[in-house]
Amino acid sequence: MKGDTIIEIDRRIKRLQAEIDIAEANLRRIEEFGTRAKSLKVKDYSIYYLAGMLLWFTIGLVIIVFISKRSPSGVAIPTGLYILMIVAFSVPLIYYLLTREKKEEPGREFLERERMARLVLKAFYEPLKRAVESDDRKALETLAEELLNNPSLASAIERLGEGNPKLMAYGLLLYARFERNLVDEVKETIARLHNKPLKALLTDLLDGSGKGYNGEGVSDTGEEDEV
Repeated sequence: MKGDTIIEIDRRIKRLQAEIDIAEANLRRIEEFGTRAKSLKVKDYSIYYLAGMLLWFTIGLVIIVFISKRSPSGVAIPTGLYILMIVAFSVPLIYYLLTREKKEEPGREFLERERMARLVLKAFYEPLKRAVESDDRKALETLAEELLNNPSLASAIERLGEGNPKLMAYGLLLYARFERNLVDEVKETIARLHNKPLKALLTDLLDGSGKGYNGEGVSDTGEEDEV
């Protein structure tokens, strides 16, 4: 029945809304913690010290090389020591620069999950619910095309565990263009689908309550329903 599909859609909507609420709550906590931490944080100048020492030893090495070219051959110039010191100061400086971006954005994961949940909610489940309630087959086809042509939506659906976007699009097209000879294809698609709202929607066809563009219902055996 159509009501089972709506129930499953509402469950997914509530789950995504909960995902958004959790992400927002975590971001607020991170922001509050960051504000408190900034007020207590002592400025760390160690990176400037490392950069200064690296520059100092580099300049020193250049000067030594310059002097060595003009000095008598008997004078020993410790260029090897300077090179070793430059390498020693370069390693922590490079490590800091490579890891700095990760340290500056602790809430990035929550922001990304919130963005994806809102996208799937607004661009998929809400239009799906409206199309099912009004039995708008054209809207279902449009939604299938959106799944296939919108990489951001498809990626968000996959990463949030909502299912395979291509298979979901195929399921929507099967429902919208259903004919009697597609019963076996519907059964196979139901078995492969992980998205419960779409499984319920396609099961509606096999229960005999779904109608194709030709207005014909089918029984589970693929025969035309009696009117």
